[in-house]
Amino acid sequence: MTEWLRLFLIAIQFLTRLPVPERLQASEETLGKAAKFFPLVGVIVGAGAALTFWLLRHLLPHSAAVLCAIIITALITNGFHEDGLADTFDGFGGGWTKEQALEIMRDSRIGTYGAMALIFLILGKYSFLSNLAPGQVWRWLIVTHTASRWTVLPLCAWLPYARAEGQGKLVAKQIGKAEIFTGSVTLFGAVLLLSWQAALAALLVTGLAAFLSGSYFRARLSGITGDCLGATNQLTEVALYLTAIILSRFDLL
Repeated sequence: MTEWLRLFLIAIQFLTRLPVPERLQASEETLGKAAKFFPLVGVIVGAGAALTFWLLRHLLPHSAAVLCAIIITALITNGFHEDGLADTFDGFGGGWTKEQALEIMRDSRIGTYGAMALIFLILGKYSFLSNLAPGQVWRWLIVTHTASRWTVLPLCAWLPYARAEGQGKLVAKQIGKAEIFTGSVTLFGAVLLLSWQAALAALLVTGLAAFLSGSYFRARLSGITGDCLGATNQLTEVALYLTAIILSRFDLL
């Protein structure tokens, strides 16, 4: 097995519940280097959702096919990023200090802020995608799942890890220019599915989402955690769907 293939399989194993040929042991170094393939894993997740939507849109109403596509992404990833979003909102909503926020985020139980965040998140995805033309839904599913996973790369390269340990730290410590470049090539390839106006808007919104969330995390925690990365992933995804809706109003898709 070549090293790049091994790293790619490690990325799949880390971010999804998709089966890989064998259970691969990932060290701190290999998991960080595998992050270059996170956007490519996003392509796979997005393609699974797009295929689900495309097959079901001939059998079900448009909105029902959209809902099934959203559900399939959660099943593929086992709600990995949604869990990070809920923990992050619980921590920032209930904790006044860095220490309080980190302690709440470590609690596996979901609180009011996390539950509300998940409800609004799913409603946002469902509403925005349901109002897109069928020919655009599958494109944006692939682009958003790619772009949202790309945000891990600049955030980890920019900010220190806020905890002494954690899964996110294994990724963050090893991400450098090579990982960002490789992941960015995948992102740029994905946005080619869109018109040039939509592609430019998607890239700008993705970069802005990473910058704004990173700035907030730096102010509140002086760094990031794995939950923060998951939250940015989900916020970027729904922000891109909203971008698609706005663009559709001006016939720029």
